[in-house]
Amino acid sequence: MQNIAPLLVILGTVVMIHAIRPTLSICKKDQRIGWRIVAVMTSLFVLAYCCYTYFLIKLPFDHIELLIAPVFLFGSFYVHLITNLSLRSINKYQQAAVKEHYCGLHDALTGLKNRKFMLQSMKSKMTDACPFALMLLDLDKFKPINDAFGHLAGDALLKALATRMLANLPSKAELIRLGGDEFAIILPYADAQEIDNCIKQLQNSIRHKFLVRGTVVHVDMSIGIACYPSQSSSITELIKCADLAMYEAKKSHYSFCYYSASYQPSSKQHMQLIDKIRNAIEKKEFSLHFQPIYIPGTKEIYSVEALIRWQQPDGRYISPSLFIPVAEKAGLVSAISKLVIHQSFQQLSRWQEQGFSPRLQLNLSAHDLGDNQLVEYIQARLERFDVDPGHVVLEITESAMMRDIQTAKATMTSLYKLGLTLCVDDFGAGYTCLTMLSDLPIKQIKIDSRYVIEMSRKNNNFQIISSVAFLAKNIGAEVVIEGIENEGQLKRLSSIPNALLQGHFLCEPMCARDIEAHLQQEQLLYID
Repeated sequence: MQNIAPLLVILGTVVMIHAIRPTLSICKKDQRIGWRIVAVMTSLFVLAYCCYTYFLIKLPFDHIELLIAPVFLFGSFYVHLITNLSLRSINKYQQAAVKEHYCGLHDALTGLKNRKFMLQSMKSKMTDACPFALMLLDLDKFKPINDAFGHLAGDALLKALATRMLANLPSKAELIRLGGDEFAIILPYADAQEIDNCIKQLQNSIRHKFLVRGTVVHVDMSIGIACYPSQSSSITELIKCADLAMYEAKKSHYSFCYYSASYQPSSKQHMQLIDKIRNAIEKKEFSLHFQPIYIPGTKEIYSVEALIRWQQPDGRYISPSLFIPVAEKAGLVSAISKLVIHQSFQQLSRWQEQGFSPRLQLNLSAHDLGDNQLVEYIQARLERFDVDPGHVVLEITESAMMRDIQTAKATMTSLYKLGLTLCVDDFGAGYTCLTMLSDLPIKQIKIDSRYVIEMSRKNNNFQIISSVAFLAKNIGAEVVIEGIENEGQLKRLSSIPNALLQGHFLCEPMCARDIEAHLQQEQLLYID
């Protein structure tokens, strides 16, 4: 009988020792002082149990010990039960909190981040002064798909689309679903080219067909882009800028559009940008990059297109798609065009002195065609720099020609008499009357790049491009196919007779020094 009491207390000591582990686990999860006191008290209980066991063994047996020992045992079981139940409850609440936190920042359908996450991420990046681009994406004509196949099929399409976009975006890009058929992307960037590359990857991800209930469907989207801090340092304003750009892309039927202050002409930002453009013109901050146009089947560059660039003190470039529309509305685009003409002719003259004689292609706007001094200015620069007018091609968009047909005809005829070659740029983007091709001395047609970009999805595009090339040949004009972005497009379009080719896949725009080096060493990416 005298051994029963010590055995019960020893068993209680073991149970109490096992109660220490869940208590310590609780202390790691809950930093409140109360649980630390419980852990200390449990350890003291273990010490007390050990001392009592020692006295039970050493002191003479007393029957009252048979009544006290079970109390020690049941007390240890109680502590063990309470600590384990508390640990399970805390784990359950923490798991629920983690799940709630996850659901609070993620979309239930696609598993992507949601609007709340987007706002937190933007705030964090602005606090860290990390430049990023906000892209708002809206699916085009998603409602007809939803109506035709039902909401369940529409949801399945959204999930498939999210999975495909997520797999093709850069690792640092954050893909977000805002709701319905609207998505967003937050892309930290160091160079503006990263944004363009991200857009290309995004477009490639949705270019391939989707299968919805046995029916092949294609998905298009409109993308609006706004950049921090160049567009705004406010979360609300940046979202508004991206939203305006997205609706502009939808309205103009372009797949993407960078925000321009011209979309809200009364804004303070718009006025600041106008003032900044004026200063840039006065200080001649604009520079030129050049992109070659190639003759297929040879290693020859037919011409180089002059493209305006505006570099900021921090090394970043402001895209022409942002400042040119503002300059047009402010009446400053003619001054920019004259600056480009001056720098281009000066550069062409230097190349001719060095023994190079590439043709030079320049872009003119609708405002330029309405400038009474344009023809005289170009003539004066031709004479000043001793430039052969036969080496200059002037690109004029369809929309510029159609804005004021009579003025356009008069200006273009005068330019042609100077010996310059005239080109219709973005042919197919507007509504150019074919009679204008016969009325005007057009010697080059540049097909809108969208026909090339969408060629893999629209089977008729290749036939349209071929037909335009055939038309150009029959009216004695050259045809330039721009927007070549991959090897498949290059191989297919190289088969079109008498077509000139241009695109980032062939060669990126380069500064004058790099172009000179390539011309000198003949190491440009030529077409074999």
